Amino acid sequence: MTPNPLFTHLWLESPLFAEALALAPAEVVIVLPAATAPVYASAAPAQAMIAASQLLYTGDVMDACPNVRLIARTGIGVDNVDLAAATARGIVVTNTPDGPTESTAEHTVAMLLALAKRLKQGNANFAAGHWGPRTGVLMGDEVQGKTLGLVGLGRIGRRVAQICRLGLEMRVLGYDPFVTPEQAAVLGVEWAPLDRVIAEADFVSLHAPPTPTTLHLMNRARFAQMKQGSYLLNMARGTLVDAEALLEALDSGHLKGAGLDVFDPEPPPVALQLRDHPNVVATPHMASGTCEGRMRMETMAVERVLAFFRGERPPDVVNPEVYPPDAP
Repeated sequence: MTPNPLFTHLWLESPLFAEALALAPAEVVIVLPAATAPVYASAAPAQAMIAASQLLYTGDVMDACPNVRLIARTGIGVDNVDLAAATARGIVVTNTPDGPTESTAEHTVAMLLALAKRLKQGNANFAAGHWGPRTGVLMGDEVQGKTLGLVGLGRIGRRVAQICRLGLEMRVLGYDPFVTPEQAAVLGVEWAPLDRVIAEADFVSLHAPPTPTTLHLMNRARFAQMKQGSYLLNMARGTLVDAEALLEALDSGHLKGAGLDVFDPEPPPVALQLRDHPNVVATPHMASGTCEGRMRMETMAVERVLAFFRGERPPDVVNPEVYPPDAP
């Protein structure tokens, strides 16, 4: 890697909280996307970019921004950044994996409770001028003693496990190929093979990354494995779920409901039936969208930029190959 250049311009995909932006040196020029296409035209003088989730950072974009040495992605996912292209150009890519943990975990639990307590159905009933009857579609479920099945035991999955196990007194099963049964036991989670997690859970909650092996992890066969009357939660990535298979499982009554914050593609088509399905609680990829969560992620992203331009190796580099093997 070449020595870090003088830091003069920082490009932002979207505006940051003033408190996060105040961490940058006063002499640094803050640049926002161009008002007209190409939106990256304004990034040409920037040495660093703080990326969010709405734009793609391809090799062509990087070539159009020849001064960029660091792309700091807020949040965990970096699937909108071409890591191979960045590495080939000597561009460091970082993320902020600890930033959205609490907000996303809380959103997951909120979805779980909204589904179990039939909040969507109750709200629709009341808004339509009715007052029950409090039977049929308005009859909810208690979650105490029920089984939560976690697919993925990373930061968010672990926090969801903690809230549901200690706060809601749920039994928690979990599957993660990178976590041992002994490590899961320390978390109070019973490690189990994926098939068993899916088959025994009253609520299956997905917390896996988007990879070729997790593409449509939840398909017709997996939905058939789920318990009659169980629920699906997905706050991870839309590619984990076969949307058509999910719709079939809901329409047939096999699944009682689903809580979805992510889709494939995003935004999903307006005609997507899952958008307004009576047994689906859906939000527009906003699980991490709290004031506290955004502040945490943005602050972390700015701190990574500053560390890099101080000549340090910033935390959470997701393409470590960009550094020489003997780099500190």
